[in-house]
Amino acid sequence: MSQHDEGEREKISWREIDRRRDRSPHAPKEPPGEQKRSRRSEWVMKKYRKEADKLFMGKKGTKKHKKAQGDIDRFHGTEQFNEAVKNYLDQYGLPDDWRTLSLLLDYTDPEKVLEAIQAMRPLYEARSPIEKQGFKAKLDILAMTTSHSDLRDAAEEMLKAL
Repeated sequence: MSQHDEGEREKISWREIDRRRDRSPHAPKEPPGEQKRSRRSEWVMKKYRKEADKLFMGKKGTKKHKKAQGDIDRFHGTEQFNEAVKNYLDQYGLPDDWRTLSLLLDYTDPEKVLEAIQAMRPLYEARSPIEKQGFKAKLDILAMTTSHSDLRDAAEEMLKAL
């Protein structure tokens, strides 16, 4: 191409360049200021929901609860386990989650173990096959080894029902 041909080409204004860029599928759909605001408002809403959930959870939404629950997990299989479970149960009552309830099956108080089994029954169907198998195995062991007759009977009944 000669210099003369290049000069004859239509020169595009910056406004036209910007307008073409805005139509591009790669261009952001909302103005940059709006994008920043929406990210911030999304973050604020997440934080708000988290705080609201904590409020509705009561004591179980606190950091102390998380620590007490972590203690049960951390001390499982050690001498401190029974003390950690007792502290948790005294402060928060029976846990709501499957994992912690399953750890409570190793607790020394048969009445609390019985409560844990009963609390796990409605959660059973939603569990994975491995979790279901582990629960059945734990019940089977309890049925064979416990000296507490009510706990043994409850474990056997639960096994038959599952």
